[in-house]
Amino acid sequence: MARNFKVEVAAINIRIPEDKKRDYEALIETIARLRRGVRVYGDTHVVISSYSRKENTGVISKYTEIDLDGDWFNQNSFDAATPEQLSEINIPNHLKPNYASFYFSLDPKEHVLAFTSYAGAKALSTKGVEKFFKTAVTWREVKSEFGRVEADLIKDYGAVEDILNLPHLKELEFIIRPPNNDDIGSTLAAVIEESLREQNADEYEEKLKAKGKKNINPNKRTRALGNVAAENGEFRAKNLEKGMKVSYNTADKPLTEMEIHTKEASDLSVFRIVAKKIFGKISAKREEVRRITATE
Repeated sequence: MARNFKVEVAAINIRIPEDKKRDYEALIETIARLRRGVRVYGDTHVVISSYSRKENTGVISKYTEIDLDGDWFNQNSFDAATPEQLSEINIPNHLKPNYASFYFSLDPKEHVLAFTSYAGAKALSTKGVEKFFKTAVTWREVKSEFGRVEADLIKDYGAVEDILNLPHLKELEFIIRPPNNDDIGSTLAAVIEESLREQNADEYEEKLKAKGKKNINPNKRTRALGNVAAENGEFRAKNLEKGMKVSYNTADKPLTEMEIHTKEASDLSVFRIVAKKIFGKISAKREEVRRITATE
């Protein structure tokens, strides 16, 4: 009987500012060319190890950076390793342990990068990938060509809807970093851009609160704003439950798509199928947001 394998894909929303050329292939190519890893948590580092502009597909690699100068444990003596024992260690600086590779694909039109978060019993932290890109877009070589680029992990639209459907909503908070106007419609984009420009701010915040026995009843615009925040920032809420305000946050709920397959299919071919699904879901949600905000 053939064994089943799971492939899970998540996505990063990348936005080059309007006053720069929005060449997303060139942006990813620049980051890849720098061959610079980022420590994303503990000793784990992430780097783009390859990228094909022709295919808009590449590989994200994960590895461990060992502190060779730190203390070592000797399992035989169950004590600290001696200087003599440490002198026997000879690991070249360019070799890194715990290597794992994961595919990614770029949709330049939607400026979304889909990446494998789980495959072959190996996992790649979605927050780790977000941290890599948030760091990479601040590198001098990137900023000089593309300006202030934003990168955010896309959160689960279903989680947004679940929160907005809670029966006793008391607080809603939307934190939005500069979005791409084409994604959210000109009406909502104008409100966000004007607020940021007038106040010389980097993040747009909007809050709703209900006091006493009142509960928030989200309208279409608020629901659209929740999805905008899911792609470009954060969405938080508080719901009254048994007399206590319970907090909700989409930060820990990334948008993912999954496929179960057998080893007869190649990892790359399965990844492309799942990436296509997540690109389609994002595109459809953006069209829905544009339609809603155009009529508000």
